[in-house]
Amino acid sequence: MKTDRRFFKELRFRQLRALVELSRQKTFSAVAAALKMSVVSAWRQVRALEEEFGVQLVDMQGQQVVLTEDGRLLVEMAEPMVESFLSLRSVFDDRQGKAPRKLTVAAPAGVLNDALPDPVTRYRREFPNVGLRLMERPSRGALDALLSGQADIAIIGMTTGDTLPTSLSLHSLTRYPIHLLCPADHVLATAKRLTVKQIAQHPLVLSSEDTSDRSQVDLTFANAGVLHQLNIAISASRVPMITKYVAMGFGVALLAPGEVKPLVAKRGLPQLIWRDVSGLFGHEDLVLLQRQGRFELPHVKAFRELVERSFQVVES
Repeated sequence: MKTDRRFFKELRFRQLRALVELSRQKTFSAVAAALKMSVVSAWRQVRALEEEFGVQLVDMQGQQVVLTEDGRLLVEMAEPMVESFLSLRSVFDDRQGKAPRKLTVAAPAGVLNDALPDPVTRYRREFPNVGLRLMERPSRGALDALLSGQADIAIIGMTTGDTLPTSLSLHSLTRYPIHLLCPADHVLATAKRLTVKQIAQHPLVLSSEDTSDRSQVDLTFANAGVLHQLNIAISASRVPMITKYVAMGFGVALLAPGEVKPLVAKRGLPQLIWRDVSGLFGHEDLVLLQRQGRFELPHVKAFRELVERSFQVVES
């Protein structure tokens, strides 16, 4: 039986990996650096795939590389296989007990403070030999940590219009409505019917720009045509800081605080209230992300399931 052994006509892992990496890095020089090969070699890997499939997979636009429709289709199909192959060694070593078990989780401060203490406590009790590391990152930072390989799991907020790379798998945890935080005697606290433009007229205390609830708030103001008219007094990433500055009279806040608890007024400061404005500003969806296609190590799966169960208990 005669076989065709032409080097660049055989479908090889290196070629598929180069294309997948190109979809993320956007330049051949970045692919070459990531895969520790020359730029010419990275280019040849992708050209070999184009010859094999008989289609154009990439289009050069200056220094940037853009995938064609065929290129995007092939990446979508190949990415899970590439990720599975890349994780094979770590799974093999884990099954043989050769590698120390580690788990790194990236999440915003609010999630680490409010949602994770219980599952983390249970996990450390059940898996005392796993080196568990928690990274405080805003949602976008946690996503970047996952994509760059710094984290095994990312727990982030997502809002309307957010899209994820096809390299990630998503597990929905819960949904947090956007709330207005203001003094109890504020005009917005007592208004029977609020509008986006009405809220935009007041000084605002908002979450930092790299948080998902801020993205949702900005999108709503932009759709109402008032984004560039806002008076943003302060941006902060932590709910206690936002609460403090609202009480100090810097403005009213819009955020997804997670669990809404009654606020106790401090001496000399006004009583604050939460008002659900999700009918105007929408929600923030909390999700758990992992790399798509990779073999899930047992100790990683155990953590994911503990987190998922903890949210199911809260909602039931």
